[in-house]
Amino acid sequence: MKRIAYLALVLVFTSISSCTDFLEEEPKSLLTAKYLESPGGVWSALYSTYSDLRYFYGGESAMSMTVAGTDEFQKGPDGSQELNLYSNTGLLTNGQVGSTWNWGYTALNSANAVIKFAHTSGMLEAEANLVVAEAKYLRALWYFILVQMYGDLPLNLEFITEPTTEAYRAPAADVYEAIVTDLLAAIDHLPNTAPQPGRATAAAAHHLLAKVYLTRATHTTAKQATDYQNAYDHSTHLINNAGAYGLALLKDFADVHKPRNEHSSEILFTVERNTDIVYNDLDPDKNGNKNNRSSFFFRPNYSALVKGLIRDIPYGRPWHRVRPTNYLLDVVFQNRDDDTRYHKTFQTVWLVNDPENVEVPGFVAGDTAIWLPGVENHRPAKALKIYKPSEYYDNVSLSTGETQTLSIYPSMMKYDDIDRPTIADASVRPFIVFKFSETYLIAAEAAMYLNRPGEARGYVNVIRARAGYSASRTDGANAAAISRLTSTTPSLTDFDEGINFLLEERSRELCGEYMRWFDLARTRHSNGQSMLIYRLRNVTPDLPCKNTIQEHHILRPVPQSQIDLTTNEFPQNPGYGS
Repeated sequence: MKRIAYLALVLVFTSISSCTDFLEEEPKSLLTAKYLESPGGVWSALYSTYSDLRYFYGGESAMSMTVAGTDEFQKGPDGSQELNLYSNTGLLTNGQVGSTWNWGYTALNSANAVIKFAHTSGMLEAEANLVVAEAKYLRALWYFILVQMYGDLPLNLEFITEPTTEAYRAPAADVYEAIVTDLLAAIDHLPNTAPQPGRATAAAAHHLLAKVYLTRATHTTAKQATDYQNAYDHSTHLINNAGAYGLALLKDFADVHKPRNEHSSEILFTVERNTDIVYNDLDPDKNGNKNNRSSFFFRPNYSALVKGLIRDIPYGRPWHRVRPTNYLLDVVFQNRDDDTRYHKTFQTVWLVNDPENVEVPGFVAGDTAIWLPGVENHRPAKALKIYKPSEYYDNVSLSTGETQTLSIYPSMMKYDDIDRPTIADASVRPFIVFKFSETYLIAAEAAMYLNRPGEARGYVNVIRARAGYSASRTDGANAAAISRLTSTTPSLTDFDEGINFLLEERSRELCGEYMRWFDLARTRHSNGQSMLIYRLRNVTPDLPCKNTIQEHHILRPVPQSQIDLTTNEFPQNPGYGS
């Protein structure tokens, strides 16, 4: 475990930060272990643990590991071939696969430092209880990310002070038990609402615990008979006591991910960023790994397609790493009238913002430059260019049979950022990690497996009713749309039909939110097969990875650097060799 230990020691002893406001970091050097025995040292270790979440939430590695190569998103023009198409050789050598492992263990040791020193640092007992609870929440979150990705893990709940070259993988069951223990302990001392944005709360811990139980319930070696009941209890506790936690669903789905609205009553936990470079802890020597670039990844190269449309801050910087799958667009978001979430999730219209260079007479600023009608046979419209679904990147032309290579497709808007200083700058928005709407979907899934289909249907219909609301419709039209939408929710008495429907509902509600790979890996068909395998092979229209996804891909490979630096035998995950 030399690499893990070394990274952790570097973090704790040379880069922990002091603060003038919560999570604001001011790098210090030459810190000693003695510093960690003071209240300031403990708080600094906690700030670093929070800060390390910026490596994951908003980063390209995590996006590629959780969004790409699923039934929601496939490779865009500049996306990862290995992660989208599950190339064994490529996965073993792709640096994005190992980065989560390395960042996670660095953060875990910082959390362990808080837990070790808080009660002996001179803090008052209440303060020490609080910081330990926050550290346990963060430790649980990191272990939950890691155990889902890699399976059996080195489980270290003690602060590492000496590098070691030995490491042993504990069974996933032990890791899950440690996660549950941490979260149960954290709930007792966390506040119901956050004293500052981005800090852990009892509400966030209940939500995460419900999600952990729901995930463990299908694990082949870790599952417990009470997991679904526990997932149900913690999720419904939040729903039934929403007022005490300051929680409420927003009326309009469009407002949930609206820029500058990241701390609404629907948001349970965020990873904070803002326009202050120091606050964001952007170390140029780390290639901006803590940058929030989420606004870049989902965007086509719109500015290269027509004269009169150029890159700007609202339309964003197009890295075009992933594009929506045909299945997501054509099946999951098929209902675009009663269900308003398609048009509130994807940008399909770009307006002329460079009128001086328009080459077509009669077009001025604000006219339509590009329109994606979403259907092959569309109504007439005035636009510089109209792209039908058959013309989206990587589709095969219906007329010529040739693959379409232009970077155009609906652009997911959830991470749009109007406050970036320049077009090239990363996002300064906080990253939304957990939302109250997902709590309802967790409750629905747990209730279904507890044979409470009426309750399950009720919980999911709360979300679907919200999806039927449009500010542009009359009250009567909204009521009719909501009635039609909720009436089509299946009975949820058939588990295969139910889990497929709930996975589609999770896509409509949570599309692109750094969790789809986890959702598919954890859920199962009645035949026992992971939905990651079953759905990627069987949904229609076909997915590009249909013939390359294999059974062992429900886990990621352990980074080779970890294996090479460990002197004892450290096994690779099955299917990846060594």
